[in-house]
Amino acid sequence: MRRYLLVLPFLIACARNDTPAADSAAVAAPAALTDTDVSGTWTGTLMPEGSDSVVAHWTQVCAAGACRGTSQEAPGDTTVASYTIAGDSVMGSTQPYADKQMGGAMVVDHWVARPVGNQVAGTGMITLAARPDSVLMRYRLAGTKTP
Repeated sequence: MRRYLLVLPFLIACARNDTPAADSAAVAAPAALTDTDVSGTWTGTLMPEGSDSVVAHWTQVCAAGACRGTSQEAPGDTTVASYTIAGDSVMGSTQPYADKQMGGAMVVDHWVARPVGNQVAGTGMITLAARPDSVLMRYRLAGTKTP
């Protein structure tokens, strides 16, 4: 009889069919971006990581996985980038280009941004084209889509 008294609470506990309460803190995942969200003309600023100093004013015209960019600080120069949409973010890299602000060094710009409506914010890094493991500068960007 003692055996059954020791096992009975265990059997009752295992037989219960408790359903956990819904997590009230759960948040719905943001909607995935489409190319329509990314396509268009974007203008903004670039600031080195850890600083509020603006080092570049840029314009990007994007569509169908590619962007053409210009900078007020290097008029006449155009960069070409390709981008990929992943969930609620867009990731891109430029083709190698000679950066006048870095003494004409051949560099590649890598960035990740999150457009929300007509605003975009993100981070990036500039590396030497010949040494992709080098990092010349880490930065953050902010911009607006023009209508």
